[in-house]
Amino acid sequence: MSAMTPRSAPRRARAPRRSGAALLAAATAALLLPAAPATAAPHRVDTSCRTRPEKGEPLPPDVPKEPLAERLGLASAWDLTEGQGVMVGVIDSGVDRTHPELRAAVDAGSEFVMVRSKKEFERQEPEPDADCEGHGTAVAGIIAASRGGETRIAGVAPRARIHPVRMVDGVDRSSPRALAAAIDDAVDAGSTVLNLSLALPVDRAEVRRAIARAVARDVVVVAAAGNEGLRGTKVYPAAYDGVIAVAAVGDDGTVMEESNSGDWVDLAAYGDGLVFPAAGGSGYRTDQGTSYAAPQVAGAAALLRSRFPDLSAAQIGERLTASADPLGGADDTRAGAGLVDPFAALTRLGPATSDAVRPKEGSGRVPLQALPREEPWLSRQAATAVLWSAGLLCAIAAALFGAPAIRRAAARGWRPGHPGVRTHRVNRHPDRAAAPHADTLARLTRRAEPGHHPTTPATARQPSALTTHRTG
Repeated sequence: MSAMTPRSAPRRARAPRRSGAALLAAATAALLLPAAPATAAPHRVDTSCRTRPEKGEPLPPDVPKEPLAERLGLASAWDLTEGQGVMVGVIDSGVDRTHPELRAAVDAGSEFVMVRSKKEFERQEPEPDADCEGHGTAVAGIIAASRGGETRIAGVAPRARIHPVRMVDGVDRSSPRALAAAIDDAVDAGSTVLNLSLALPVDRAEVRRAIARAVARDVVVVAAAGNEGLRGTKVYPAAYDGVIAVAAVGDDGTVMEESNSGDWVDLAAYGDGLVFPAAGGSGYRTDQGTSYAAPQVAGAAALLRSRFPDLSAAQIGERLTASADPLGGADDTRAGAGLVDPFAALTRLGPATSDAVRPKEGSGRVPLQALPREEPWLSRQAATAVLWSAGLLCAIAAALFGAPAIRRAAARGWRPGHPGVRTHRVNRHPDRAAAPHADTLARLTRRAEPGHHPTTPATARQPSALTTHRTG
């Protein structure tokens, strides 16, 4: 066998040499090539205010601390919860989160502005003080203004979070698609309570579907009833199924004349004599209307969601309506179940997990649900026997000790029924004080002339027009 001749290893390919001139030419050409375009920053629509809102005024010293808390009996409710862990979406004119009362409560949020393009509207992040009207700042303050320290005006749920969604052009000049997108935005951000202090005169399919999506995602939706003084005419979104519609009452506990009414109204809250943060500084202002009644109910819903995180939105609504304070002589189409009572809603016994009751078709009412009847610990016969025994003992005691006392009193000239006897009125909320004096509120109020807010053509002082997107 002949030996195999070994093959030589293949030679490594040699890279061609380039002259220095060629290298220089290549480098020069690379420098002359156009640079790749940098990623352009997203175009931001200018949404700055053409005119700034009134900055409000300092609180006079005679305005009591936390006046809304006194009116709603919130001190006892705050012993149970302050709304921590709950986010409330506020779709409005924006929120000035630089106000001292709101710095700790308000997220960056978003804003929707109409544009002349196929997109129809743009979504972007608002400036920190973006509220050209002050309406949304007031609503946010009623819900979640901080308490403690130097602050004097606390919201109903002072430890809740606010997710503001600013409608830059106002609801009346925004498309239904833009408003629906704003509702979706608030829900997508994690809001489990939604406040809508606005009213539309007609049913818009896009808005209706957005509300239905929010309700399906277990969001408590609260809306103002509106201020046109209408009787029976529906306004939206308050009249949609699953929405808690809120009317306004005055200081005297009667429904305000301008508050819209109908069988779709569920609850009432105070709509007058309110003090809240003003946009554009650190001051305060007052106003009236159902716009400011609705956030009281939204704040109460936030307290319930914090205290009972396992309750559904429907069950939250049931607790709020079942625990409301009925208004004496008021038509339930004007005030619904009555004045909201946050502490009663937090402490009232009732079903915690039943979903058996659904809103009836074509109505926005949140249905009442019967509470379980408590059985007495004594039978009727036993109770009667105890009462007779107690009465007999009292008679014996009166005979033994009362006669000498009466003789001594008669000697001093005392007679039964003397007018010196005073009566005492029992208050269910002993810590609830009267509202701030009218003269104090007048000093705080700077009434705007009609047309002051360009996106608020109708207010409580213009009840004839139903074109407004604001209800305050």
